[in-house]
Formats: sequence, structure tokens, C-alpha cells
Amino acid sequence: MNQLELEYARKKKGKSKEEMAAAIGKSVISYSKKERGDINFNDDEKLIIVRELDLTPEQFNAIFFDGSLPCW
Repeated sequence: MNQLELEYARKKKGKSKEEMAAAIGKSVISYSKKERGDINFNDDEKLIIVRELDLTPEQFNAIFFDGSLPCW
């Protein structure tokens, strides 16, 4: 996971860690650990993040798969 890309996307959208934690139903501490890459996001959380941050497929690939998914 590319934590810097995720943090950049979150800040660009004007979302706080508190808002993102609430969106995925976790504490701020838990969300922070996930954003740092200490704990993985589950698939449902990834979908919520995509919606909350309006991520493009390319951003999703870059953040969660380090760009390793084939282009579609």
C-alpha cells in the first residue's frame, strides 16, 4: 500500500482522519494505523475510501496495489 498517496488523496479532498475513521466505522487510532500501512484495509473499507475520496481506478491501483494491477 502507498500510504503517501492515500494521505495526499485524503488531504486533497479536505477530509480529516476523524472523518475517514467514522466513514469506515473505526477509531481514529485504528484508521491511522491503516493509513500508515501497519494494518491492512479490508475490501469493504477500500470501497468506502474510494467513494469518500472519489478515487479514480488509477488512484485506487496506485494506493492499494502499488500500481501492480494490469490496466483495464
